[in-house]
Parts: sequence; structure tokens; C-alpha cells
Amino acid sequence: MHGLLIKSRCRYVVMICVCMLLITGCTDRSVTGNTNIRMDDLRITIGQISHEGLVEEYLWDGTDEGLTINIPDVTDHDEKITELGGFANIGVPDFFMITLKPFDDGFEEWTGPYGKPLMEGDRGWEEAEAARREYMEKAPLYGKIVKYEGEDETLYDAPVSFDELIFTVNLGRYINSIQMYDGIDDSEYIGIRQDDDSIVFYEPKIRFNCSDQNETFYAKDGILYSVETDEKLEFAIGYPENGE
Repeated sequence: MHGLLIKSRCRYVVMICVCMLLITGCTDRSVTGNTNIRMDDLRITIGQISHEGLVEEYLWDGTDEGLTINIPDVTDHDEKITELGGFANIGVPDFFMITLKPFDDGFEEWTGPYGKPLMEGDRGWEEAEAARREYMEKAPLYGKIVKYEGEDETLYDAPVSFDELIFTVNLGRYINSIQMYDGIDDSEYIGIRQDDDSIVFYEPKIRFNCSDQNETFYAKDGILYSVETDEKLEFAIGYPENGE
């Protein structure tokens, strides 16, 4: 009787394992167990089953140089990077986003006893916070971001204008799927106060370059096309109006 019970339990465990393999195999991605990594200013999810990379986010540092986004072919561990946004979990879209890089990104958080992060009120917190603020003030856009409230200029304390903020994405050879969000930090515009105190609200736009070895896409004059159909591809984030 005891032996039959053990065999029954073993069969039950095997059935569960088979079901999980079927579920993850159909999606080529695991519900849990994906690995999140960072390469330069890219946040990437590595699928537990596929061992391939999905680029989730680009952290823009506010510089002109940062307007160029390089999507590498592989990670530091030679995992192919195949998606720019997509579906990291079953039925859950994970669109590629451009976000403003946190001003304290790269600042080494000071710690207290036993390596615990300092909390407000802890001994040494004020000194650590002052060092963090000094670090943040070096960021190009520190103190210059203005929240978009609408087109009415009376909503702001300075003259307002609108322009495009053009990002160039250099796609690697293995990218075969693209899902993109249309704003920066969940906003249609990013407002930046200029040196003369005026405010420019920038609408993000996208242009592409593509590896000649990519078998899914090709780029011409900054516009992305399908290799299979030769059709121009459209995304939530638009191309520059003047094509530049």
C-alpha cells in the first residue's frame, strides 16, 4: 500500500512537470524565473526557457549623445537579443520604453552597520543625502524637467514651445520583434527648461538603422521595413515629421 502511494505521488509530480513544460514551451518564455540584467543603459529580460533577450527599457541621460540607442547582438553571456519589447510573460505585453535616467543612477548608496541602507534619521544619513544631491546636480537635466500640463501657455511660468526629440535606434542582427511605447516616462511630452528660462516640450520620435545581417527588418532613410513584405512598419512612437 505504501509503495502504491509513493508511485501515485511520483506520477502526480511528473504530470505537473509535463504541464509546466507545455505551458512554457508554447510561449517560449517562462511565467516566472526570467532573469533581469542591465547592459549600459538598457534593461533586458532573459527568458528562462528561450535564453534570449528582450529589451524592456532604455534610460536616457539627457545628453545629445544619449539620443543614440545601440541594441547589441548578444549579452555579455552570449545570449541573443531578439526582441525590442514584446511579451515577457504569458498574455502580458512588455513594451519597450524610453525613460529618463534617474539622477542618482550610479551613486553608490551609503550603508550603515551590517551593510544596511541608511534611512532618514539614521546616523550619517544627512551626510550621505548631501553627497547624493551633489552627485545628482551633475546630471544634464537636473532641475530642468517641467511636467506637461497642457498646451495653454498660462499654465506655466515661462514661454512655451514644442519640438521633436529624435532618438536613433541601431538594431542588432537578431532582433525579430518590436513593440514600442510612444512616450517618455508615461508622458506624451518631456518638458525641458532652457538656459533662457523658456520651456520646450519635446515629443519623442524614432528613426532606425539596422544591421545588414538582420533577416527580419531593414532600414532606409531612418524608416524600418519588413524584409518579408517590403512594407513600412509603424509603431506607437512615430517617425520624425521631416524625415531627418
